[in-house]
Amino acid sequence: MYRRFFGKRKLSLWAGIFLGLVLSSWVVEAQQESFPPEILAYPNIIAYNGKVLTVDDAFTTAQAVAVRDGKFLAVGTDQRIRAMAGPNTRQIDLKGKSVVPGFIDTHNHYNGYAERGLIPRVIFRNRDQWVGEVKKLVDAAQPGEWVILRSERSVDQPRAESSFGMTVDDLDPISPDNPVFVWTSPPGNDAVINSYALRLAKMPEDISGLVKDEDGEPTGFIDMEAYGRVFYELLPWPNLEQLVPLYRAAQRKFNTQGKTTVGARYSPYSISVLKMIWERGQATLRMRVFHEFARTAYRPEAIVKRVGNLNGLGDDWLKIGAANVGNPDGGAFNGRAWTRKPKLPAMNHAADPSQPDFGFVPYFQDREGSDWKSIPILSRYGWRILGIHTAGDRSVDELISAYEEAHRQKSIIGMRHGIDHSLMILPEHIATAKRLGLVMGAEENMAETDRTEAMSRVYGADEVVKMSPIRSMIDAGVVVAMEGLGNTRTDSDGSERTPLWFIENFVRRTDLQTGRVWNEDEKVTREQALRMSTIWAAYYLADEETLGSIEPGKLADFVILDGDYMVVPEDKISDLKVLMTVIDGQVVFEAPVQF
Repeated sequence: MYRRFFGKRKLSLWAGIFLGLVLSSWVVEAQQESFPPEILAYPNIIAYNGKVLTVDDAFTTAQAVAVRDGKFLAVGTDQRIRAMAGPNTRQIDLKGKSVVPGFIDTHNHYNGYAERGLIPRVIFRNRDQWVGEVKKLVDAAQPGEWVILRSERSVDQPRAESSFGMTVDDLDPISPDNPVFVWTSPPGNDAVINSYALRLAKMPEDISGLVKDEDGEPTGFIDMEAYGRVFYELLPWPNLEQLVPLYRAAQRKFNTQGKTTVGARYSPYSISVLKMIWERGQATLRMRVFHEFARTAYRPEAIVKRVGNLNGLGDDWLKIGAANVGNPDGGAFNGRAWTRKPKLPAMNHAADPSQPDFGFVPYFQDREGSDWKSIPILSRYGWRILGIHTAGDRSVDELISAYEEAHRQKSIIGMRHGIDHSLMILPEHIATAKRLGLVMGAEENMAETDRTEAMSRVYGADEVVKMSPIRSMIDAGVVVAMEGLGNTRTDSDGSERTPLWFIENFVRRTDLQTGRVWNEDEKVTREQALRMSTIWAAYYLADEETLGSIEPGKLADFVILDGDYMVVPEDKISDLKVLMTVIDGQVVFEAPVQF
């Protein structure tokens, strides 16, 4: 039977079939082995023949990178990566240009940038001029309509005069039928309001920040909890639909600078606008929200209990990253700050009342009346706390004391609470930040002559040399992220404060006008500066597992620059142009050039 089945001729036939199957299987296996193992589908984008700065732990430089389905697929040599290309893969010849991770901005008033110009601004020059300009705004409003504007307190007006001397006595005669709210100092922790607004507010007797005159009557100046009651509970929201195109335009503008993620504090209406953009699939920038729900809050624990712990809620595009509270001081970098450092006699208002006092407001001095008390509460309920301005070293003292109290109640190790701006950071602050696992945000402070000259006049040049000790913090093992707070500013020649501008000036630490280097030892390397704006910024936002470096499996956010970042002269880093910005593997900005 077997002979009939396997006759000589049939045996040859079966042998041929068997040999064909074996050869076919071998060919398929050989073909499969000739392809890189990552190929389940072809990459969407390949960039090759360049300097891919991965910013991984070893700061590896590769020739090429492949992206598929919104993530980095592989990083390596041109030969290996180009072998992955399919018929529809976009292949970009970098011709020696650099690829870096997308820039991450950890402190940016993005909503203020988007809304710039929407709120009228009245500059105080004298009382009659100021009242006259406010009256024009009131006269243009409908009865009962809120009149909201910005103003500025002159540096030579002490805070005791309550917002450059303006009170309800100035506002009430010109606004009997309208509530009026005037922001009186950045970053927006105080205001002056009229009697109409005071009636609407129905302030509790024990609320902090309701300034009264010697007769016990409200002056109209409000800060701390009283400010929060009006700003967050009474002021009307703008038309959110009208804000959507403005917010989208701001995102696209940031894309041109290579920004892919921004962290910032937001009021509820701004969060609502971001949510609308996210729901419609129109976002071109990853947003990390530091929620202001408990900022300048009356009875903050009651609010936290109502809201719950939303920290980390969201997705890779829009996520609640932290809570935000009011700042330890109302100061800025030109002397309006709460400091240990004594001002020079020529600028010492306490010693000589004829000198300006620079109007700083030590908001945390009243711990129970300020947001100092809110920090341990928020931390206890699991909220991270980020985006807190600290200009002066005295304000850092108070913020750290609040973190210490939070840690006493419940360990904050691993929570990564933040301290921003890092101007007057002292050695003991660095040691505490390391011990408690705090993260630091840093803005470049030494490149602008108007700033360094102002600080030198107030504190002396020897003190300015010690400021912004970025390298000391890094060397101590503290994670320092780069802030882009000033990115909305432009120089007289039209140049912008881009991430590359900040990187250059952290590396140089040089006054751009005088050429003075403010403390060589506190310069950072260009590798460290790039880490500050990518992987360390991702760590600040608790996104380091998915963002901040070019590594397989991470989200494909990257930027192509028009030169070699590691080779270009230090003073030319900011001249590098962003040619392409990619987020989630999708091109969100491309310059009109040929690669």
